Amino acid sequence: MTRKNAIIAVLCILLVLSVSTAFHIYQQQQRKIDVQEDIIEKLIRASDTAKVGKPTFFNASNGTTCANIVAVRSDNYQGVLGRVYVEIKEGAGGVLVNTNPFVEPTTQYSVREAVKVAKDFTNINISNKNILISFDINGTLMGGPSAGAAIAAATIAALEGKKVRQDVAISGTIEEDGYIGLVDAVFEKAVVAEKKGMGLFLVPKGQKEEIHYERKVGKRKIFGFPIEWVYYTPKEIDLGEYMAGKMDVEEVSTIDDVVAYMIL
Repeated sequence: MTRKNAIIAVLCILLVLSVSTAFHIYQQQQRKIDVQEDIIEKLIRASDTAKVGKPTFFNASNGTTCANIVAVRSDNYQGVLGRVYVEIKEGAGGVLVNTNPFVEPTTQYSVREAVKVAKDFTNINISNKNILISFDINGTLMGGPSAGAAIAAATIAALEGKKVRQDVAISGTIEEDGYIGLVDAVFEKAVVAEKKGMGLFLVPKGQKEEIHYERKVGKRKIFGFPIEWVYYTPKEIDLGEYMAGKMDVEEVSTIDDVVAYMIL
């Protein structure tokens, strides 16, 4: 065998090995993608079975009220709908947070800011009361301050003995002066709110129009073998138009706006 033929033979062997390795890696990655997508699909199907149902009102006459909150899971970035409960009891001005499911420090701080805003809004003395806050969100870790506006609204209703609309969900932080701050993943939260039967979704001012990163799959063949990859492209979405006929979307700037929409 000449040197030239030997080199060609070695290159052919290397090429075959490279293609074989690439195909093996592709199969492994494809299996991982299939498993992940199957898990996500099952999670979505499971969440779809827990519909909120027809709009009702939660009465705070017994000192307890609740408001709908939306969050995003960290494992699959899917939206989840839950509730925050506020209970008023005799006490010494304490604010107690039930940490089951686990509540991150940022959320605990947001709770205290929300209670302060509620106290200032209602002008009710809470020095002889304890305020108990708890979350029901399907065991999801509560992190970040995006439930602040909902907590403030539920606390105001509980202190005033009023009703909270249960066909409304909100995502927004609460600032010390009562302003509603910006949040992340508004599109994902809007999608789950609509799926769970909400008639109205409240978002911070300026977030009705969102840049959503749409998932796409690229496909091509290399040496005759199909290859796929996932990438994301930015897409501007007007949530009001996107949800038209299914759910209303409104922007809120202050706790006064939130109260006007959520409390009767």
